[in-house]
Amino acid sequence: NGNAFCFVVMMVKIGLIGIAAIFLAAPLRKDKGEFSMLIVLVAGMLVFVYALARMQTILTFLKELIDRLPIDEAYLTPLFKMLGITYVADFAANFSRESGYSSLAGQMELFAKLSIIALSIPELMYLVDVLENFL
Repeated sequence: NGNAFCFVVMMVKIGLIGIAAIFLAAPLRKDKGEFSMLIVLVAGMLVFVYALARMQTILTFLKELIDRLPIDEAYLTPLFKMLGITYVADFAANFSRESGYSSLAGQMELFAKLSIIALSIPELMYLVDVLENFL
């Protein structure tokens, strides 16, 4: 369908942004590392903006699903937040690692994992309640 074609076109654009950034940044990496990093950061931010647009499509679908199914929205909202946390953490950690700051990348990933665990506590409690009522 037309929507699938739109996704393919968008992926081609993302691929071209990445390839262009690499071709621009690679020659500068040795002598002008700060410019190389800036090019990669700008390309990463462009991809991030495109990803946010895709996340909006996913969120719209999930909201429609919530309307159709007897699921309390309060239990799915943290899942949306977890999706955002994982994307932002992955982007930031990869950029930090690429910039030579692996330790900082690890700390960001740890914080993201702890945040996801904290967000999942209400869902785990809901699951325990459901299991108690079932048994």
